[in-house]
Amino acid sequence: MPAKNASASAVSDAYPASIEQASRFAPFVRSLAHANTVESANFTDQASAQEPALEIPSMLGTFRLFLALCVALSHANVQIAGLNPGVIAVVCFYLISGYVMTGLLRSHFPGRAHIGHFYLDRALRLMPQYLLIAGLTLILYLVAKPATPFLAHAPALSDLLNNLLVVPLNWYMFNHSDSFTLIPPAWSLGAELQFYLLMPLLLLWRLRTFAFAVGLLVYLLAAWGMIDTNVYGYRLLPGVLTFFMLGSALHDVRREDANKSRLIVGAAVLGSAACALVLWRFDHLSLLYNRETLLGTALGLPILLWLTRQSPKAQQKSASANDRRIGPPRPWLDSRLGDLSYGVFLNHFLIQWSLTGVPSTPMGWAMYLSAIVALSAFTQWLVERPVLALRRHLRQRQAVQV
Repeated sequence: MPAKNASASAVSDAYPASIEQASRFAPFVRSLAHANTVESANFTDQASAQEPALEIPSMLGTFRLFLALCVALSHANVQIAGLNPGVIAVVCFYLISGYVMTGLLRSHFPGRAHIGHFYLDRALRLMPQYLLIAGLTLILYLVAKPATPFLAHAPALSDLLNNLLVVPLNWYMFNHSDSFTLIPPAWSLGAELQFYLLMPLLLLWRLRTFAFAVGLLVYLLAAWGMIDTNVYGYRLLPGVLTFFMLGSALHDVRREDANKSRLIVGAAVLGSAACALVLWRFDHLSLLYNRETLLGTALGLPILLWLTRQSPKAQQKSASANDRRIGPPRPWLDSRLGDLSYGVFLNHFLIQWSLTGVPSTPMGWAMYLSAIVALSAFTQWLVERPVLALRRHLRQRQAVQV
């Protein structure tokens, strides 16, 4: 998943159009449209008195830590069957983000008057640990100047601003910000921040289906090679918006009708398989990250659906209390493991540059993985826990206002 990966070789401009193939997606589009209508009842100027509190699916924290470790492994040159596990993990992160952010907006920030509070909540979630790791990496650069193409020159003011604002790092292919990036995976945080800015508006104006259609078109053009596959199919928001919207639609339909949520997941899996088959038939599947993004969708959505399942006891309680919350209570251990995921995602290049290098021996791998987890636990305790208390206070005050 490194930002330095080159695009795949040029391919034919031919682009087959098939009404029969498009018709396969009709049930999925109808389900997505149904999810879009749900937002008219839930994301309004005033919150519903029956609106349930946000509930994070059980075991999602463990899954997030697993995905963060996959990213860390991919940046240590690990491949699995010729596939980049970090790319698959990032697609799964996008699906999860679409799901969780939709729930957060529904439960805590349910109208246009609260969009600013949502932006503040997201900034408090992402920036403290990010700024700490970025600051430590900048100190490392000033002291040791590690040999890496991601810190290729002394930083100009524009470089420091890019790293501070994060979003410009997502546009590295245009502004060359990857030549001085304190946290190389932060290009995907830039995409995530853009999604945060856009998502409340998509729900408020009922544009989620439109956004999915635009994202899918961009992704398919990129997958076919008509536009850069790596840039538009995996990096920039217009293409990856598809993944965010799938997670978002799954959230709303899952709350309304479990059968329709299975339809969305089944259609997405079949659509990914059909897309892979067509791309393989016309020799486009090998373009950079096509296999990984399709596999990430085909694996990530079923896993997310499974993680949001209700236990029989929870279903009985939900039916008796008319409570539409999804998923059983979150185990303590899963919550603690999830707390480590963001730090692991952020700090593994710092560990490589300062301590372990790219590991190549069992001892090196043990040091690398232990160090990134230990540093994540420390920064989570030092920075994120105090900020989490502030975020909870702000949410409680928000709930009183609602």
